[in-house]
Amino acid sequence: MINNTLYKITLAILICLTLSCSKSFDELNTNPKEATSVSENTVFLAGEKNLANTYATSLWSVAPFRVISQTWTQVANINEARYSFTTNDAPSGWWNALYTNVLGNLENAKEIINSKSSLFAEDQNKLAITNILEVYAFHLLVNTYGDVPYTEGLSKTDAFPKYDSATFIVKDLIARLDTAVGQLSSSASSYGQYDNIYNGDAAKWKLFANTLKLKLALFFADTDPSYTKTKVEESVTNGLISSSSQDGKFAFYTTNVNSSNPIWVDLINGTYATYYAPAGYFVKALDSLGDPRLPLYFTKDVNGGYSGAVAGLGGVRSSLSGFASYWLSQSAPTYLLDYVETEFLLAEASERGYSVSGTAATHYNNAITASIVNAGGSTLTANTYINSAKVTYSRSASWKEKIGYQKWFAFANRNWDSWTEIRRLGYPNIDVVSNPVSAVSTFPKRLYYPSAEQTSNSKNWSEAVSRLGGKDDVASLLFWEK
Repeated sequence: MINNTLYKITLAILICLTLSCSKSFDELNTNPKEATSVSENTVFLAGEKNLANTYATSLWSVAPFRVISQTWTQVANINEARYSFTTNDAPSGWWNALYTNVLGNLENAKEIINSKSSLFAEDQNKLAITNILEVYAFHLLVNTYGDVPYTEGLSKTDAFPKYDSATFIVKDLIARLDTAVGQLSSSASSYGQYDNIYNGDAAKWKLFANTLKLKLALFFADTDPSYTKTKVEESVTNGLISSSSQDGKFAFYTTNVNSSNPIWVDLINGTYATYYAPAGYFVKALDSLGDPRLPLYFTKDVNGGYSGAVAGLGGVRSSLSGFASYWLSQSAPTYLLDYVETEFLLAEASERGYSVSGTAATHYNNAITASIVNAGGSTLTANTYINSAKVTYSRSASWKEKIGYQKWFAFANRNWDSWTEIRRLGYPNIDVVSNPVSAVSTFPKRLYYPSAEQTSNSKNWSEAVSRLGGKDDVASLLFWEK
């Protein structure tokens, strides 16, 4: 557990400093505050925690994706609600957080492990788990920007890393997942308490990796269907997350601010609460279906009903609905990959004709039920809801619309994934159903590259932009979009 781990590290440092009362001249020439060795465990935990924080944060300078996808919106400082990212520079914030705070630590953990004179099964498990999280971080990058530095992206010597093809990167990420799964041994230990997702459980990390492979493969569904079919069916055969007890979620605690849910840190412990409100269209969409998650996600407004703010308009939030404990609990975990998403992915795979067990309707129902229960509802309420005329899978609507809207509801707090599934499935079509007031562009299909890349790595940046069609803007299509 992260709080116990940090306590032990702090205690160890204090003991060392307390006992070092007698020093030789050599000791006096050594900086006592400089770490002589660092455990891969603490470096891995830092990378894992930074990944959870980066994914979950509500800071518009890093992850404005809840605002873009309109589960939330801004009532003040409304730049991102209008798709303007220059003032707060989220493209740089997201890029730097993932490359430096996440991948930098994970890569350092691998270097520490590989520097050992001999590697044991525990070390192999650690390397495999670290690689799985690196794959996760890279999938956030490549599916946000397109081509990115990958083969040279983590080099400590190359100041001008090349941008690799997005298609190459994602297919290589899938291959890395296969390798990691093959290296994991359920009979050996790994990171233990320094892993706040699965506590070092190799068997669960295998399920996580296979499910991530399923997710990555489906990005190619419209551009390389035969490859997708093969990889989807491989992942299903190898075993996926099959219950909420296997969810890949990072655990937070209430012991101190640094170990708490980032949304609580931002909105309750910090000052960001006054800037955000539930998005009006999201609230109306839930309300129109009698969705049982509405009162679990939000509080009632001054009139005893539920209401949200118009995207891009700004205004006062005091009369509107507020955020419920679903978001604001200090110990609420960050979900990186879960059973809800797995079932939606299987519903899609079934609709695309891939060989997966169960029907699209069954997987769709399983996903919605798990989402409602995870939010605090009951299976009975969920069953009534999924059989209602406007929700039942048998109703007249395309599978992309049915899955897309329900994924949007279920991914209310899945931040980047909420935005990504709208891009991927096309529902809801925000440009049509809830175009923000004074929007400076259509719904963003990507984030543009950080401005620093244009100046510090201009040659490679220019080549990447040329492969996007010559424009580094939010309308450029990624490799999986037609």
